[in-house]
Amino acid sequence: MTNIIETQSLSKNYGKTCGISSVSLNVGEGDIFGFVGPNGAGKSTFIKLILNLIKPTSGTATVFEKDVFKKSHVIKRSLGYAPSDVRFFPNMTTDQILKNTLRFHRNKNYSRIDTICNRLDLDKNKKFKELSLGNRKKVALATALIHEPKIIILDEPTSGLDPLIQIRLFEMLEEAAKKGATVFLSSHNLAEIRDHCTVTGFIKNGKIINEQRLDTAITNKKIVTITAENLNREILERLNVTIISDNDNSVKFSYTGELSTLIKTVSCIEMSDIIIENNSLAGEYIKYYDDGDKL
Repeated sequence: MTNIIETQSLSKNYGKTCGISSVSLNVGEGDIFGFVGPNGAGKSTFIKLILNLIKPTSGTATVFEKDVFKKSHVIKRSLGYAPSDVRFFPNMTTDQILKNTLRFHRNKNYSRIDTICNRLDLDKNKKFKELSLGNRKKVALATALIHEPKIIILDEPTSGLDPLIQIRLFEMLEEAAKKGATVFLSSHNLAEIRDHCTVTGFIKNGKIINEQRLDTAITNKKIVTITAENLNREILERLNVTIISDNDNSVKFSYTGELSTLIKTVSCIEMSDIIIENNSLAGEYIKYYDDGDKL
């Protein structure tokens, strides 16, 4: 798979405050990449760097194998972006905004305006200042999609949208991905990432702490809780587990492997209880952020 976004040891400091630290990340062609993390983790900083809206302290970033910080004017012709904070000229209509977007991208397919406005339930003749917050968000999403870009970057795309439009948005993103577009989105909504993304990256305190394909990482893992007196932890080491929590008489861990191997290995433990659960994205989130960070 061809990598569309690549970063190597990308860092950004705001004075003495770390925005992101040594982020190395690859996003492949046709993937829908979900960027997960609590507020202040570094998601927006990373996106701004990829868009060359801010300069890095160190490290490199490429899109389409072009240096983001030297060739952004070329990259942006094939890129669609919707920020979390939406702003346009207040007296412009949606139709005018979308026509200007098409002109910038040298695209004359003006019939796309009606198509995308219908799918997002937008009145193209209303001025931006007349729109509700939710409809303003739709305008931003429309500008990101109208020119059928090769890469789509969305910062909290479903915030403020009603459920039906959220569904339609992801239908459009999945259609774009099937045609080879790459989608990179940040989100607080674990359910939408689980249901629609092919890859997810977890970021905490400016650092990538895990990156995984959702079609394998979630379904193959089990979350196991064993309660027993005098629990021998050395037995668990044979299974190569990842400890989530460990108390005197109880240990919780994630396990990737055959269920029969797990049962056979722990059968020698005199357990008072064992709970085996299928893993979930929420479970992954808790594992990484259970020290007080919130969505």
